[in-house]
Parts: sequence; C-alpha cells; structure tokens
Amino acid sequence: MPIVLSGVVLLTLLVLALIAVEVLVADAPGAIAARSWTPPLARADEALLDGDLAAALAWWREARLTAIRSGQWEGLIEIGDASLRLGEAGGFRRDAESQARQAYLGALLRAQRQRSLEGVLRAATAFGELGDRDVTVQALRIAERQAGRDPLALNHIRAVADRWSIPPNTTPRNERTNSRGEMP
Repeated sequence: MPIVLSGVVLLTLLVLALIAVEVLVADAPGAIAARSWTPPLARADEALLDGDLAAALAWWREARLTAIRSGQWEGLIEIGDASLRLGEAGGFRRDAESQARQAYLGALLRAQRQRSLEGVLRAATAFGELGDRDVTVQALRIAERQAGRDPLALNHIRAVADRWSIPPNTTPRNERTNSRGEMP
C-alpha cells in the first residue's frame, strides 16, 4: 500500500510539473511559432464554407488565443478580419465588429510598441474600413511620428490617409504657410 500511495503522489507531482511548464511556455511570447494562428483560421474559414458556424467559432477562438500569445501584431489583424467574416456569416455583425475593433486596437498598440510602420498602417486601414475615422486619424498620426522625415514613408502614409480623405498632419517645408495662409 505505501508503494502505491507514493507512486500516486509521484505521478501527481509529475502532472503538476507538466502543467506548470505548459502555463509558463504558453505565456512566453517567443514560445509561439510565427504565424501559428494561420492554420486554425484556415480551418475556421473551411468550417464557414461548410456552413458549420459552431466549428468556425471554435477554430477562431483557438486562433485568437494563439495570436494574443504570439506578441505579433500581424496575428491580431488577421483575427480582426476573421471576426468580420464570422459576423457576416453568422448574422451577428455588431458583435463581430466589436471583436474586430479589439483585435485591431491590440494590433495598433503592438505595432506602435514594436515601431512597425507597416503594422500601424495596417491597423489604420482596418479602422478606416470599419468607419472609425477618429482611431484611423490617431493611427495615422502615430505612423507620421514613426516615419519622421522619411519621404517614402510619408508618401505611403499620405496614400493611406487619402483613402479616407484625412489631411496629413505634417507638410513639407516648401508648403508651410503662416496663420494668414501666406508663405513665410
């Protein structure tokens, strides 16, 4: 009896240690493989094509958790896009837009923190497509600060801003005017 009891205790400790390792690995951003959210999103899209909304939502949830754990802005953009597809298919557009907005905001914050101009502009575009002009403008301002004086980056930002008729925050030196609209 003591041998069986010590075996059960040892097995329990081993299981607890494995659970602790799993939790620690899951919380570490580097432990998630790049783009590991893509396969579950593909399965969600396949389930949508098959008309299985419950399976699509289950795969979307798995992809969402993986994207959150990854620490990468790209995953959150893709989760937001998938949220909108699910909302269209399931007839719950408002809830889907809310989920997409959360994912896009997370992507914007990650991209800003990672100094990814591409990520900030992708988030700006996503908010523009949602019709959220205020957040689009703020994202474009973040992009302008990140771009600094890089003319190629500023041109790219202007192209994104023009899509929603948002005037650029910065103007080239030769286009600056004083308070009366005159060239200095």
